[in-house]
Amino acid sequence: MSVIGVTAIVTPLIKLLHDPSKRHFPLKRRTIQHTKHEAEFRILVCIKDQDNVSSIINILEASDARDESPIAAIAVLLEEPGSRATNMLLAHQLTRILQPNNSKSDHVFNALRQYELHNRSCVTIQVFRAISHFQTVHDDICRLALDQNATILILPFHRHWAIDGSIGSTNRSMQNMNVKVLDNAPCSVGILVDRGILTGSLSLLNNKSTYRVAVIYLGGPDDAESLCYGARMVRHNKVTLTVIRFLLYKYDSARERKQDNSLIDEVREANMGNKKFIYKEHVVKDGVGLATCLRSIDNCYDLMLVGRDHQASEILMGLGAWSECPELGVIGDMLSSPDSESNASVLVVQQQRLHVDKLRNRMMRPVVISHESVHDSGSNRSRAVSMT
Repeated sequence: MSVIGVTAIVTPLIKLLHDPSKRHFPLKRRTIQHTKHEAEFRILVCIKDQDNVSSIINILEASDARDESPIAAIAVLLEEPGSRATNMLLAHQLTRILQPNNSKSDHVFNALRQYELHNRSCVTIQVFRAISHFQTVHDDICRLALDQNATILILPFHRHWAIDGSIGSTNRSMQNMNVKVLDNAPCSVGILVDRGILTGSLSLLNNKSTYRVAVIYLGGPDDAESLCYGARMVRHNKVTLTVIRFLLYKYDSARERKQDNSLIDEVREANMGNKKFIYKEHVVKDGVGLATCLRSIDNCYDLMLVGRDHQASEILMGLGAWSECPELGVIGDMLSSPDSESNASVLVVQQQRLHVDKLRNRMMRPVVISHESVHDSGSNRSRAVSMT
């Protein structure tokens, strides 16, 4: 009776007083937008199935590793206890992989090794295995992102597409894991909706064709983060970037728009003379016009970057009611819907959330990746304005 009584009192008391997620809240910025040009770009990618390795490698390659701005890729293989007999000995631990010992490890190792050799001194690779239940693995992921000083953490989407375009499988436990990581991550977070199987696209490492990237921009910190990621990608000689900005008809310029204008102007100025950079504006009256424009660009790109959260606005009115996956936000959910005819993969980006009241809404000066161009500045930019 004493043991039962002590357990009944101590267990809820520990849960009340000890919150392990509090360890994951750094007090400084860990975002793409605020990373210095010459700093190492550290990307943590979580891999559940080997099917999305090709898309992960494409994103890593498109991130443009250079001597002045190298990339450190930290790959985490997600495995649940019981998938193999040896897993039971390592349950709920994060371990460094020294030698691959299964087919998934072999595939991931070979792909990452090829990427590392392709970029030589500009890339370093670390691979870990997280063996834990999806209900608790978010703590391991966030702890590793903090320890490794990750700039962005990329998670797999919980849905997988079949080759005919239908939903092949759905993992609700992974969806709950993604939500927990979004709430507790010490850095920016991206959720990758991988549709690479629909196009059969080859890796950028071996393919000479261009990798078409689009940024959907409405405004706010998350869209700013996706724009800065796109600005880094367009430096790659095989990547083209199209920034598509949506404006609300008759919307008066406010402080938020001024901040967005400042960032976009810096990105455009940095890409002056870059023929692989295109800027477009669409003026829409409501959510219906926005949805119509998004459907018109369904199959124009290989990867679409979009911010997760946006401020309440008439431009999104009525769209949230149809959302199936709130962790993707309104626009991300629309682009990732099974009803969409798009074959493009989608990376939904959330900028790092600062969990300190005095820093939570702090807006730092935008940081933009410069593009060194050899083209004539007279043919520098493409601007298209339409109204829907």
